[in-house]
Amino acid sequence: ENGGGKKKQKEKELDELKKEVNLEDHRLSLDEISRKYQVDLSKGLTHTRAAEILAQDGPNALTPPPTIPEWVKFCRQLFGGFSILLWIGAILCFLAYGIQAAMEDEPANDNLYLGVVLAAVVIVTG
Repeated sequence: ENGGGKKKQKEKELDELKKEVNLEDHRLSLDEISRKYQVDLSKGLTHTRAAEILAQDGPNALTPPPTIPEWVKFCRQLFGGFSILLWIGAILCFLAYGIQAAMEDEPANDNLYLGVVLAAVVIVTG
């Protein structure tokens, strides 16, 4: 349900943005455009007008999208999806081995080996 709500919200924002943007410039003649944007067709913008536009709108540059830090990507890979099940299995194996070691003089190493293998699989494939 949240995915649909987010999609509707984005569509609504896009519709509002379309209303704000004037897309009629392609229908205007060159003279009308030069008057509208206060530009000389042979010389371009004056330095003062260019400075005004730069101060008003900022530089004509694309801003990169926000990036996800590498440590977050690493943690998602190491603990996300099926990996978390393997980690839980490894922890349970280590706990079982610890309980066996506390109760027996010579515990079987099966749980220890299985826990190490499960943890190794997650680390190697992650």
